[in-house]
Amino acid sequence: MKRLLFLLFVLMSTSIFAQTYYNSNNELITKYEFDSLKLFKYHMVVKNDSLSTFKLIDICNRSEVGSLGDSKNLLRELNQNLNLNLNDSKPLIIYYYPGNNECNQSAISTRKSQLKWDRKLQKKIDKISEVNVLRIYKNKEGIKTLGDYNWKKDPNALIENLFFNYHYNCGSFVVILKDKYAAFFGEYSHNDVLFNLVYLLKQNKTTL
Repeated sequence: MKRLLFLLFVLMSTSIFAQTYYNSNNELITKYEFDSLKLFKYHMVVKNDSLSTFKLIDICNRSEVGSLGDSKNLLRELNQNLNLNLNDSKPLIIYYYPGNNECNQSAISTRKSQLKWDRKLQKKIDKISEVNVLRIYKNKEGIKTLGDYNWKKDPNALIENLFFNYHYNCGSFVVILKDKYAAFFGEYSHNDVLFNLVYLLKQNKTTL
């Protein structure tokens, strides 16, 4: 009887702590295949914080565009849960901070340099369009500009579940306009934000 209970415990433990691995095409692969593929410099490893799931991301293809069906529902929920007044006629840029990682802990990025980087980006954005800006975090530990911006806790993991199922290095962002969105996963540049903003603005014009 004791032996049977021990075997059941081992099986349950194995099931609970089992790790799964996916390639950049979202196909299930073995750990050996995963470890071999991740050696290539064009792959980035990301992990689901809730599940023991690891995935390879193609560094050159880290964007996703899609439709929310009706973004008004999302904005309504954000406004109600975070006490905001987001205007649904303007593009919404959400900067998402997943929590501490090697990139966020880097000594190269300081509060001063981050604020300078943010100001330059915002000036470029202002030349293109008026936007709503929202900074959302999953875990605020390590946010260097926490006292400078009105960072908000992700309400009921809403933004994480909609766009960022994995913990991407540094941070990510998503641009939302009307019923469409353009998300970018992991460390990004000014041009990445501007490109996705312009893309959605053009998409919106073609549907008017």
